[in-house]
Amino acid sequence: AYAGIAGLPPQAGLYTLLAALLVYALLGTSRHLVVQATSATAALLASSVAAALVATAAANASDPATYQAYASAFVLVVGLVFLVAGLAKLGFITQFLSKPVMDGFVMGLAIFVAVGQLNKLFGVPKPEGNTIEKLIGIVKELPQANWATFAVGAAALALLFLLPRISKKIPAGLVVLFGSIILSIVLDMEAKYGIEVVGALPQGLPSLALPQVPLTTYLAMVLPAMGVLLVAYSEALGVAHEFAEKHGYEVDANQELNAHAVANVLSALFGGMIAAGSMSASAVKEGAGARSQVTNLVTWVVTIITLLFLTPLFAPLPEAVLAALIIHAVWHIIAALKLWRIRLVTRTEFWLGVTALAGVLLIDVLEGMIIGVVASLVYVIYRSSRPHVSSLGHVPGVPGAYSDLSRHPENTPVPGVLIVRLDGALYYANALTVRDRVKAMIEETQPPPKTIIFDASAQDNLDLT
Repeated sequence: AYAGIAGLPPQAGLYTLLAALLVYALLGTSRHLVVQATSATAALLASSVAAALVATAAANASDPATYQAYASAFVLVVGLVFLVAGLAKLGFITQFLSKPVMDGFVMGLAIFVAVGQLNKLFGVPKPEGNTIEKLIGIVKELPQANWATFAVGAAALALLFLLPRISKKIPAGLVVLFGSIILSIVLDMEAKYGIEVVGALPQGLPSLALPQVPLTTYLAMVLPAMGVLLVAYSEALGVAHEFAEKHGYEVDANQELNAHAVANVLSALFGGMIAAGSMSASAVKEGAGARSQVTNLVTWVVTIITLLFLTPLFAPLPEAVLAALIIHAVWHIIAALKLWRIRLVTRTEFWLGVTALAGVLLIDVLEGMIIGVVASLVYVIYRSSRPHVSSLGHVPGVPGAYSDLSRHPENTPVPGVLIVRLDGALYYANALTVRDRVKAMIEETQPPPKTIIFDASAQDNLDLT
């Protein structure tokens, strides 16, 4: 289903599992993380490849083989970027994406993915444009919708939501998947009702192959691959730390980069997709009672069995059911309304998150991600360029103790002396702001101070400026 988001044939999802499950089980440090294709990385792969095809003016850009080659090349570049980050021990890099911006971006991505599946759900052609334009395009196409296709997709979606409410032990995804395959065969949905199905999948294991694209194409893909690393790794590390804290073990951030690097390089050579830590799959794994990466190894063996013997089963699967599975997978992100909760705490960061969300919906995924990263960094610079400057007074009854007068009005100012403390680091971007603030404090102090003491105990380094 995720392969459909990326614009790749369905087997690409299985090839990703073939590479990622084994590699992460051997090299990863989280016991619960499942590394596989995700809705976020699939959407990023699709938008990045589309941009690369346009930027390099690729010949036969509409040819599926060319698209596959570019997709594999991009996954390879993502793997190499992960590798460089791992060798440079850049495990801290996810700290450059603030949580509100990440939440806004992921919510925008979830809406982008859900809207992108509506054409399959209604059996209409896929419209062009950004997310809003696609939604409007779908609405305009509704008079030509295949309502049999919609009935199948809507029924699948309803079951995916209802079955877990009846009992969480019911594997809703499997019930819907195989139930729809059986119904498709019995009712001959493709021939009688014109319902699109997955069709024949290649049987057997994939062969290793290096993507054949120009060197300039690889170089053009480096920058978007860095953005993918930020998003994919932020989500993966967040999930890994969550389960590590819950079950009492440690996660090595730098080793996680190395594990993701090898998983993606191998996935690229197999013709798979971007592999990253999956929040939903990891939660399902932990909920089923998994306590180690042995679960991933078992799933890896099942994937091999599926590729060798079971791919013919998927041929009659309606595309509308795949669309329902994807919409259900991302719905919890849309319904969580995380940004609204952030608004109750800090409006500034709420609007930063909204900016990232709007970037995804009104422009595209890659541009939305860049807007999010830039917004995060601008906010950091803005905050650090305006540090709090305190005027200190003597704490009554405590010899030698001084604290902020604005927060402790009971403190006693020292006559003729202004004691100033900078609550943060002094560096080139805030030096003039701090100077101006100290000047203003001198003018505000009555009577005017004769001496100023600058408490520099928080300053362990000064740049030349």
